[in-house]
Amino acid sequence: MARQYAIVGLGSFGYRVLEKLSEATDQIIIIDRDKAVVEKCKDLADKSYIADALSREAIERIIPEAIDVAVVDVGNNMEAAIVVTNALKNLGARQIIVRADTEERGEILKIVGATRIVYPALEAATKIVPMLVSSSLFSFMAISPSLVLAELKVPNEYVGRTLIEANFRKTKGINVVAIRKDNSDDYEYFEPKYKLALDDVMLCAGTDKDVSSFTGVRIAQRKNVMSEMLKGIFGKPREKSHTEPVVDAGKAKGSGSK
Repeated sequence: MARQYAIVGLGSFGYRVLEKLSEATDQIIIIDRDKAVVEKCKDLADKSYIADALSREAIERIIPEAIDVAVVDVGNNMEAAIVVTNALKNLGARQIIVRADTEERGEILKIVGATRIVYPALEAATKIVPMLVSSSLFSFMAISPSLVLAELKVPNEYVGRTLIEANFRKTKGINVVAIRKDNSDDYEYFEPKYKLALDDVMLCAGTDKDVSSFTGVRIAQRKNVMSEMLKGIFGKPREKSHTEPVVDAGKAKGSGSK
């Protein structure tokens, strides 16, 4: 049976998750109180509902029990985040991923049922600051709690050496996966006897500690939530035979209002 997803609240994080997730699956339910937002996003989801996140009854009517993954992005409305997260926990949702602005709020959301907290602003700052203070670090991405992929500039002292001579795996603890030129986005494989050039950028894998040591800046490790969410989804998205109409949550069940 295909994994099912629900996105409650289509803020900037929720919308980006919907965009990426819809490329891999059509088993998505979206909920937002703003009719215009739901109208804009309805073609990316299997089912779309207009409902207030503060209505626990609406959440419990719309979202199936034991849903595989639920993503919550209700902006700065902490009350709504708590209500939705706890309702999802009571429904037996297997993963509950919630956006939060501060670590203090994140801790509260964990108490009421969140299995993972996402801090978009903190994570953006955590990612960009190391690149601002190091001329050798171009970008990096966490792929596990202890492993990162990083784009690294070749240090001057290694220019002209072969990768065998540099022996980064033994001396620095990092593995060179591919190499591109500074003015290109295309990575290429390489021969072990390839001589490193000043304009080379290396795509490397290593622990955050080893990459930090190589670049001279500390990399604060955070899980890549998007990668974790999409893990386990295979194949192309199926074609939809029809588009689910936008339905008011209350009317969809024949009682109440949004």
